Amino acid sequence: MLDTSLYVNIKNLENNISLIKSLKFSKNKTVIAVIKSDAYGHGLIPVAETLFRNGINFFGIINVGEAAAILSNIPGAKLLMLKGVPEEDIKEAMDLDLSIAVISLDYLKMLLGKARTTRKRAKIHIKYDSGMNRLGLNENEMRSAAEIINENKKFLDAEGFFSHLSSAGSDSEYTDFQINNYKKMASLLERRGIKPTYKHISASSSLLNCGITHDYSNAVRPGISIYGINPNSNLCNIPYDSSAIGLKPLMTLKSYVIQVKKVLKGGFVSYNNTYKAPRDMAIAIVSAGYDNGIPRLLSNKGRFLINGKFAGITGIVTMNLTMADVTGIEGVKAGDEVIIAGNSGKKEITLEEIASAAGTIPYEICLNFGKSNKRIYL
Repeated sequence: MLDTSLYVNIKNLENNISLIKSLKFSKNKTVIAVIKSDAYGHGLIPVAETLFRNGINFFGIINVGEAAAILSNIPGAKLLMLKGVPEEDIKEAMDLDLSIAVISLDYLKMLLGKARTTRKRAKIHIKYDSGMNRLGLNENEMRSAAEIINENKKFLDAEGFFSHLSSAGSDSEYTDFQINNYKKMASLLERRGIKPTYKHISASSSLLNCGITHDYSNAVRPGISIYGINPNSNLCNIPYDSSAIGLKPLMTLKSYVIQVKKVLKGGFVSYNNTYKAPRDMAIAIVSAGYDNGIPRLLSNKGRFLINGKFAGITGIVTMNLTMADVTGIEGVKAGDEVIIAGNSGKKEITLEEIASAAGTIPYEICLNFGKSNKRIYL
């Protein structure tokens, strides 16, 4: 039985991580590969195992379920919980020897209390909010945190210090502001006698931006670039690292034609009569819809590849079916392959194209493609 399937190219993953290791900011630094949220929809364990075989043993994730799954397959992996751990999971996290992000001063105090109660030493990465105004401690809280850590080294192991850049691929002035704040706080910790093993602020955007001259770190956190996507590719005036041209996408999403229907001029296609046939047409009914991650916002403006040619989406994308115009494509029939994302010959539909047409970013497209489609690893 034909089905809509997501093909994940492991060879391209190996290519991308090798390339990332060679980038200016990554050389001679620890790579903390971000594989949270099911490796951005690509599959947590296959991605983790591939990266491990290629020399990466430190991963960024978001919950203890991901941690347990990774450790059952890769016992030697190091794991950073990027947004901390809920209070009820802290004992398990310490039992698993996870590195836990400290996201606020109150969180640090709560974590210290848990460590004292369980008589364990919590391994922490202090998160400083250098200007994104998301998770992290401000400057005054950093000073208080340093005192708490110094007074409780029996229970707190300050293994790491990190921050996150909000716009490293688009706003060089604000990025410099954040990096300077980060450098200042790293110096403060040093003066207070706290010397983290890992310091990290650069993720994919900054790693691929040659305009950033220094990040004052010894580790990096690539995420979306691992999966073959340059997050800066649609931005202007960014001096890309030329190596980034070699990134290769992992995902290809394929479906098939269920039926080809003749629609007479003036006939409507799909819900709400949003598409009216301007001529007699051949419409392919494709066995995939928004349940498969095709954005409904592609209605009347996205496209597929069918028999090596582009076929525009006609009408509203529905839950399990999408219609496409194959009037100019000869010989289309039920059972023919449909490329939703990927290439057919020299033609390609990229995740960036899909995201742009839908008014979103490739991250979201990856996640949605990975949620409900059968994955096949190449």
